[in-house]
Amino acid sequence: MKKLLACMAVLSILISCKKTSYVAKFDKTPQERAADQINLVSSTLTSSPNGWVGSLTTLSGGGFGFYMNFDNQQNVTMLADLTDATATVTGKSYYRVKQDIGTSLVFDSYNYISMLDDPDAAVYGGEAKIGFKSDIDFIYDKVSADTIFFIGKKYRQQFKLVKATTAQKASYESGAYKTAIDKYKTYFTTNRYPYIEIGTGASMVKVELSHNLSNVMNVAKRVDFTGVLADGVTIKSSATKFAYNLTGIDLLNNGLVFEGIRFVKFVWKDATTLAVYDSTGKEYVVKNSPTPLVPIHLLWGTKYAGMLSQYKTIYPGTSTAGADILNYFHNGLIASVTGGFNFDYGRINFVWNTVNKRLRVDGFSSQNGGSSGWTTTSAYNYTVDANGVYKFTQQSAPSGGYVSNPLSRVYAFLLNNSIKFDYHADGAVTYGKMSSVENPGIVMTFVLQ
Repeated sequence: MKKLLACMAVLSILISCKKTSYVAKFDKTPQERAADQINLVSSTLTSSPNGWVGSLTTLSGGGFGFYMNFDNQQNVTMLADLTDATATVTGKSYYRVKQDIGTSLVFDSYNYISMLDDPDAAVYGGEAKIGFKSDIDFIYDKVSADTIFFIGKKYRQQFKLVKATTAQKASYESGAYKTAIDKYKTYFTTNRYPYIEIGTGASMVKVELSHNLSNVMNVAKRVDFTGVLADGVTIKSSATKFAYNLTGIDLLNNGLVFEGIRFVKFVWKDATTLAVYDSTGKEYVVKNSPTPLVPIHLLWGTKYAGMLSQYKTIYPGTSTAGADILNYFHNGLIASVTGGFNFDYGRINFVWNTVNKRLRVDGFSSQNGGSSGWTTTSAYNYTVDANGVYKFTQQSAPSGGYVSNPLSRVYAFLLNNSIKFDYHADGAVTYGKMSSVENPGIVMTFVLQ
C-alpha cells in the first residue's frame, strides 16, 4: 500500500511539472503561413516594373514564350509566340493568386495561355477535350534571384518567369517579338541543313540541327540534335522543346543534352551569325551544309520512330498519284468502302522496328473525332541496300479494326515497289518523303515522328 501511494505521489508531481523546454515548430498558424506565401507570390509578380519574360512547356504540344505584366488590380497583359497576332497584339485578362494545394496562380479569364488548353482544334490545333494538355492553374514552386517558378496543377509542366529589363520591355512593346521570331524562322528556312561542330581533330562530330517550327500536336516547337559519332557508325539524337525570345530561342526542360553537353539557348552572335550556347557559356557557331549530313533512312528507330498521315491531310511534296493512294484511305472511311461502318476521323501511322527489320502500318479509325477508336495493324519485313532502297514483304496480314480495305492501296504500294525515303522541305517544316524507284511519279510525304 505504501508503494502504491509513493508511485501516485511521484506521478502527481510529474503531471504538475511545467514544461519550460518546449518550443513550437512554427511561430505562425497554417492560415498565417498560407497568407504570407500568397503575399509573397502576389508582391513578386507585381514588383517587376518591366514585366516578365516567360516560357511554358505543354505535355502534348511544344514550348511557348510569353511577355507578361501583372498589376495589383489582378489584371495581366501578355504577348506570346503562338501566332503572328499573339506576338504583336497585347492580350488582357484577369489573374488571381490563391491558396489551393499550394499557392496557386490562376488565369481565370480567356487569354493566350488559355489557347493551349482550348479543346477546339479550330482555335490552335488542340485535341478534343484536352487541347495541348496545358494548364491555366499553376502552383508556386520557388523564387530564385530574378526568376519565379510555377508547376502546372494538372499536367505538371514548368511555367517560368524571368524579370524583364527596361530594354526588353521597350522591344516587346514596339513589336520586336514578331520580328525576332520571323528572323529565326527565315534563317532555318533558308539554311536547310544547319549544324554545329563538337570536339576537334579526329574526335570532331558534326551535329545536325533540325527544328519543327509548326504547332502540330506531339511534334511541334522542338529542336533536334543528330550526329554520327567519331566511330563513323553510331548515330546519336537528342531533342527538346523551345520557346522564342527577342534574341533567339530558349531550350526548355533544363536544356538539351547531347554527348554529355547541356545546350541551353540559340542566340544571334551578330546580325547574321547564329550560335548555340551550352550551360557553361561555351559558344558553338551554327554552320550550314548544302546537303543533309545524315540520310533519313539511317535515322529510323533513333531520331524518328515513324511517320504520320493525319486525317484528310495531304502534305506538301505529295504527288497526284501519291495523293490518290492516301485519299483512298482518308475519303474511304465510309460504309461503302469499310464494309458497313462510317467514321469521322482516321490516321495512318508507319512505325519502325529496326532491330527486327520490320515496318508496322497502323490504320486508326474513330466515330467520336479521335477520342477513341479501332486500329487495323499489319507488319512488313524489309531489306535495305547500301543506297537506302527498301524492299518489303508481308510479315502479318491486316488484323483488327475496320480499315483494311481503305488501306489496301497503301499495302499494295509497299509490296509492289522498291522504295526510297528522303526529306522534303517546305518552308520551315521538314517532312518525310516516300517514293517509288520504279514509278518515280508516286511520292507521298508525312509528318516525321
